[in-house]
Amino acid sequence: MPLKPTTKLISWVFLGLLSSSVMAESSDTTRASKSISFTSSSEIDKDSKDAQLKQVDADILKPIVKEGFRSESVAVGIATDSISYSNNNEVWVYNASSDLISDFDYDGFYHRFSVSIDADTIHSTSYVYAKLYLSFEGGPWNYYASSQAYHIYADSDLDTFTIETELADGFPTGYYDVRIELFNADTGEWLLNYGPYEDSSLSSLPLEDSYYDDTYIEIDYPVIETEVVVSGRGSMNALLLMLPVLIVAARRFSKH
Repeated sequence: MPLKPTTKLISWVFLGLLSSSVMAESSDTTRASKSISFTSSSEIDKDSKDAQLKQVDADILKPIVKEGFRSESVAVGIATDSISYSNNNEVWVYNASSDLISDFDYDGFYHRFSVSIDADTIHSTSYVYAKLYLSFEGGPWNYYASSQAYHIYADSDLDTFTIETELADGFPTGYYDVRIELFNADTGEWLLNYGPYEDSSLSSLPLEDSYYDDTYIEIDYPVIETEVVVSGRGSMNALLLMLPVLIVAARRFSKH
């Protein structure tokens, strides 16, 4: 016996809610992201970056923590100038920047972005690596990527290091802050933190994972043609609406 229209509608709604709950549950159990890193002196073109990101294995991470406080939120809010983010004066971040790269559905939220770090040292060279964290709209810091180990050279700006990331799954749509942690690559010693309070380019990045960013819907609006029905002569095209204008123009022309 065929289902009534109302029964069909209820069935489709139920299936939609069920599939949504399953997808939500899977995104709440893990996160996945892919990252590549490179120095400014060896920067590669976009096609090569795309190929590397496809080949690299995704990092499977714990679910993103959205509720709670991040470690420096209260202290920095009270007295920003008194907070020190480095345990030594040998290495520091001179500058950092972010770049938003891919937004498939054009909603202003990106699933692919990069963070660039220009660190300096008092030595002729230091060997470091970076860990990167994301904070979802002011919540706790969530680790998402590490760079390769690399050398920085005194105060050179030619050793800027970039970590480019594609958020694959488990990152809800929202505004994210970025925190950089630098470590000594030889000893594993933590060197410093650098984040949104030091550089506004690491603050409020509009991000979402590629699952959310792959739902662009193009709407084709139908062209509505207006018809004018003239008694005794059938239907005529909407261009007939121009007739009164033409008549007025003809009368004015005849007066001159």
